Amino acid sequence: MLWSQTTIPDKLGLLVIDGCANDQGWESEFCSRLFNVFRRKGMTLVGDKPLNVNRPQDLSEALQDQSAFNCVFLISHPSQTAEGSKLSSYWDWLSSLEELEPKLLAVCTFEDHDPNTSQSILTAEDSFARFAVVPKSPLTPRAAGLFFMKFFTELDFHAPDSITGRMVWFSHAKARELLRRRRLPGEIGMRC
Repeated sequence: MLWSQTTIPDKLGLLVIDGCANDQGWESEFCSRLFNVFRRKGMTLVGDKPLNVNRPQDLSEALQDQSAFNCVFLISHPSQTAEGSKLSSYWDWLSSLEELEPKLLAVCTFEDHDPNTSQSILTAEDSFARFAVVPKSPLTPRAAGLFFMKFFTELDFHAPDSITGRMVWFSHAKARELLRRRRLPGEIGMRC
């Protein structure tokens, strides 16, 4: 596997975004549990809870202090009843912002996925998302949660000064192996 020579400065700083709007009644608790696991592991997090948003424009204020984070972890449904709160809306809005500094974009969706948006994220050139980790198949909430807990734990531990493509690849491989060992189906793609 070849990875890019791009480097995102500083230790992992994580902006956790709950873009699910608690559509099915369990997503807010899921996001809070993930956030609390990250906090217990000592990761650098923005805020004291996930940022709850209902549409992409709700991110404007949080994105003003970009020095606080170098990773955007977006938890969203691939499609929702509200047009503006689906994954493609968030991606279109984020990728149109010229002022965003280079970041790692990690996307968590469950039970369904948006292959077109996933492909768009994974093939984006000249995007703020220098590295990306995105579902390429449906994931159960358990599989998604385990994958991203392992991914960010490994990245936080093995990238103490900066995030590199090699460390994204390594962390992705460790998280993928965890799903394989637990016999949990799902494929998560990456661009590193």
